[in-house]
Amino acid sequence: MLYIDIIFTLYFKNNYGTVNHLSKMVDETKINSELSALRISLDQIDARLRKTLIERANIASQVAKVKKAHNLSVFHPSREMEILRDLNNSDLGSLNLHQIWCIWRGIINANTAIQSKLNIIIEKDIKKNNRDLILHNFGSINNLIEDETPIDSLSKEKNIGSCILVIQNDSSSLLDIDGKKLSVIGALPQLQNKSAEPTLYIIGQQDQLLTEDDTYLYKIKIDKTKTTDKKYLSTFLQDHLDIDSEFIKKLSEEFYLLAIKGKIDNRLNKVSIIDEIQCIGRYATPIIIGEEVE
Repeated sequence: MLYIDIIFTLYFKNNYGTVNHLSKMVDETKINSELSALRISLDQIDARLRKTLIERANIASQVAKVKKAHNLSVFHPSREMEILRDLNNSDLGSLNLHQIWCIWRGIINANTAIQSKLNIIIEKDIKKNNRDLILHNFGSINNLIEDETPIDSLSKEKNIGSCILVIQNDSSSLLDIDGKKLSVIGALPQLQNKSAEPTLYIIGQQDQLLTEDDTYLYKIKIDKTKTTDKKYLSTFLQDHLDIDSEFIKKLSEEFYLLAIKGKIDNRLNKVSIIDEIQCIGRYATPIIIGEEVE
């Protein structure tokens, strides 16, 4: 009797193992079949994407010819922000804005390089996290140039249309920007959290493209006889001109940087504590995507 039980047990185990194995093979075949069908769909989409990207690159080449003929800059950050705002107002499906903008940045950088690689001048002592932000935004496809005198280098650049300077938001180099030959034309990051200020400013030829939501930067010189700090200046502007400044930053003992939505030169000229005022640029205001950037 014991012998029969052993034979039955061995037979059952062997056959049960075979059944399990066959069942597993059936499941794997079904999964592979489903994945193969989905991958075929992905391959078809990839083929359409390649065709579309090539078409876009061909148009970018035509844009380059027009810009060259009219001596226009290769880099237009306001145009990039228009694309970003359009994405922000679109149905992105399962993607969030940060994810899809990373994809678009690669496309934009590649198309810009078709026109001309950018020479991006940065300050010698720029912080690592800011350097990483620059590389993330512009990609390794462009040229990154460290310089101890970045404003001088940019001013002397012969091919200014394909050269920009990126500086930190508290850089003393902002004191040397006149808003004419050289101007603040952009800010990074382009996506930021609710309470943040731009970390970096992009300096280059004045961008002719206006957007519906531009921030203007003013360099203002304060009357030495008046006791002033950032908080007092912000309160004063709010009380006397009903102006909500985006932010105020001290550049030196006399000079402050003032960021305001819209152009208000005439109104600021009437402020008693301001001796001098100069608009040093404008840029399309970054997109706010929440309390924290993912």
